[in-house]
Amino acid sequence: MNKIAALGILISLSLIVSGCQSSREIVPGIVPADASALAGTVPDPGNPFPDYVIGPQDVLTVRVFREPDLSIDAVRVDSGGRIEMPLIGKVEAVNKTPDQLSQEITTRLGEKYLVNPSVAVNVQEVNSKRVTVEGEVSSPGVFALTGTSDLLTAIALAGGPDDVAQLDEIAVFRSVNGQKMVAAFDLARIRSGEMANPVILPGDIIVVGFSSLRQGYQDFLKIAPLIAVFRPLAN
Repeated sequence: MNKIAALGILISLSLIVSGCQSSREIVPGIVPADASALAGTVPDPGNPFPDYVIGPQDVLTVRVFREPDLSIDAVRVDSGGRIEMPLIGKVEAVNKTPDQLSQEITTRLGEKYLVNPSVAVNVQEVNSKRVTVEGEVSSPGVFALTGTSDLLTAIALAGGPDDVAQLDEIAVFRSVNGQKMVAAFDLARIRSGEMANPVILPGDIIVVGFSSLRQGYQDFLKIAPLIAVFRPLAN
């Protein structure tokens, strides 16, 4: 290849590269991922419980964009259902979702103290909605309910029934208006679809296998038909 031909190839390549650069598409209105601070909103780490309804003793994080002195890493909802915030004081938190609470805080901060505040609330610990699972399960204990739950899910939280579990001896104890109630269930029939899978409520106590119950409870449940209906339980 002579020098003139080589020079021509170099010029052609230069023109191609220049053309590619000049034709690069520019899309307006997109904020780079590493420039979220310029967007004027709180970088949201993702709320693990977006539809969760906050209750007493839950622990929350509150982030106020560009206001570290107003942000709180961990605030516990008190027994009255409120949290304490800088500047605005007590804020009702109970029976609100994190998004609803963040909107409440945003509104109150914007009324007197900040211009266009941006607030993010997340649930750090769930303490108000718990279920107890006892008896013939792999890991008995107290577990948090982050949303609507059912009997199968609650037992799964405890690792599922153990090898000696009596699947037709499942008791669910519940307090309704101060009255102790109980219902008996058959886990095998629930799994097969023959029996409805009941909704589990915060405060319920689930016992797998009647052997861990006192004799009076055992007798009451064993003579009762498995109709999955809660009935008053005599003390």
